[in-house]
Amino acid sequence: MIFRNAEICEIDRVMEILADGRSALAISGINQWQGGYPQRDVVEQDVFRGESYAVEADDKSLIASAMISFRGEKDYLWIEEGAWLTDTCVEPPVYVVVHRVAVDTSRKGKGVASFILRNAEKLAATNKRLSVRIDTHADNTPMRNLLKKKGYTPCGKIHITHDEGLDSARIAYEKLVSEEPL
Repeated sequence: MIFRNAEICEIDRVMEILADGRSALAISGINQWQGGYPQRDVVEQDVFRGESYAVEADDKSLIASAMISFRGEKDYLWIEEGAWLTDTCVEPPVYVVVHRVAVDTSRKGKGVASFILRNAEKLAATNKRLSVRIDTHADNTPMRNLLKKKGYTPCGKIHITHDEGLDSARIAYEKLVSEEPL
């Protein structure tokens, strides 16, 4: 597999993968992404900022995507029922944020999401960031289990601003990847 930035010409395929992920969440009864999020304009912004990443299979097909940002996350400024492992109020942020992880259904259970997390951790360490942060819906047991298995620490609860009138609460996780500050 190859991990790389998604290209503008791949936005349609990224949207297909996200729609597939939305359907899988719905089938599992998980009330995450069920209001249409993430919309195309969100993904376009990710691509234009260089924050949309793709996983390419050996046959050159796009099988997964994720957003990885070094800009910080405003929804992470407040955390309830816990605390982050690293300081939130530092500029530039000392963490990398991962959002919108989706894997084509035909490739689930084959280590693709783990591959994304490993690469996010490598990006964080290479760019001298202390950690990787990610959040997920409380009912998203598969993602929560993966994060636990990969060494992510549950840090508390955050609220997302794009909840589309649904449940805004998310379980927040963080994994230290470096001991060197910026």
